[in-house]
Amino acid sequence: MRFGAGMAAVVLGLVGLSATGTAHAQGGSKVAGAEEEEWLRDLRPERRNGVVLGFSTGIGFAGASGYPNDAKRIDNPAFYSSSPLLLGPSTSIFLMGALSDIVSFGFMVTTASFESSQWRSSALGIGFRVEAFPLYHLVPLLRDTAIYAQLGGGGMSLEAKGGVFPKADTAEAFVGAGVHHELTLWKVLGGRLTAGPMIELDAVAGQSAQAHWLTGGARVVFYTSRGSMK
Repeated sequence: MRFGAGMAAVVLGLVGLSATGTAHAQGGSKVAGAEEEEWLRDLRPERRNGVVLGFSTGIGFAGASGYPNDAKRIDNPAFYSSSPLLLGPSTSIFLMGALSDIVSFGFMVTTASFESSQWRSSALGIGFRVEAFPLYHLVPLLRDTAIYAQLGGGGMSLEAKGGVFPKADTAEAFVGAGVHHELTLWKVLGGRLTAGPMIELDAVAGQSAQAHWLTGGARVVFYTSRGSMK
């Protein structure tokens, strides 16, 4: 009888331990599930998602100088041209992908043309564009303010309207950087149309000539998906 009672006590003890372990396992599973759901929620885009199609345009202040793109004329003072301050439009068109609320990356094309009473200059840049929103999680008021960079190949030319000076031109590197802030204008087609001010500094530089310009204007972008934003 004592042996039977002892066995019964052991069996009941094992059953109790099993039930306790199952309860702890279920509780731990719920906690882990909640933590995983919170982690995934942090990764879901809230405002920027999908394809990013847009443009920026504004008025630029430019300067250009250099020599004809001819090895025999480079560094020859007789063929050097230099402009005063020039004024004109600059426009960038870009197609990117929103990798997250913080980063977008893709392709861009920038064109610009500037003039004064005696000079005209034009520039072209083709390459890559990356936008970053570094204050998205730090300063809610500035979560839609971005810094961006453009990098690729380009060309420029500078010529006197009267033909008095030799034409300067080159075709080498293009680089640009700027700041913009976007405001939501319209939620449509499952996406989001935004617009806002921007300021940008660009340059085309090569062995024979260079041009640089500062542009202030507006940026307009359509995100094909707005993430979890309602």
